[in-house]
Amino acid sequence: MFGANEEFISSGKLDDLAMAHAGLKAFVASEKCRKTKILAIFDNEEVGSGTKQGAGSPILRTIVERIVFGLGGKPEDLYRAIHNSFMISADMAHALHPNYVEKHDPTNHPVINGGPVIKINANQKYITDGDSAAVFKTICKMAGVPCQEFVNHSDMPGGSTLGNILLSQMEMRGVDIGNPMWAMHSVRETGGVLDHAYVIKAFTTFYNI
Repeated sequence: MFGANEEFISSGKLDDLAMAHAGLKAFVASEKCRKTKILAIFDNEEVGSGTKQGAGSPILRTIVERIVFGLGGKPEDLYRAIHNSFMISADMAHALHPNYVEKHDPTNHPVINGGPVIKINANQKYITDGDSAAVFKTICKMAGVPCQEFVNHSDMPGGSTLGNILLSQMEMRGVDIGNPMWAMHSVRETGGVLDHAYVIKAFTTFYNI
């Protein structure tokens, strides 16, 4: 950690071990309930998700099927379970960098330690829509944490996440979010200490709904 008040985290592989860590912390801390909670962490995202354990494989759907059928459910119960589910696709997000302000859309500037970022893309590289963005904003409000929005600069293509890949296997509602960071994919990625605490609170609240 560094900064005048140790407000920054500097490390390799924050993308996407930070979200994996936050998701696991929230999953373990959440309360028992009648719903089926799932934390899915996939391999091979940066090199292609078409492996047998990647997000492009049917592994998650197969596990969900086995849960439903193991509880005595039928195919119709599986379809209803998927329809009634909500997914948070969590990957890191690009924060406004003071040296590269022109790389960001002028209408939105997510900042480090400003809260988790809802990621929006007109070309549907992210699964966020008006409905799911409102759901995540409500979760953040319930958790008492701030949230921000990110939209790609209109003439600059951005990356994608596992959300859309998963939707090819299971058609469920979902939102793409991530914590803001600088220098994504570098050996010294930089994120915010507060943001990590914020997103753990948001995820825990989500699991407790």
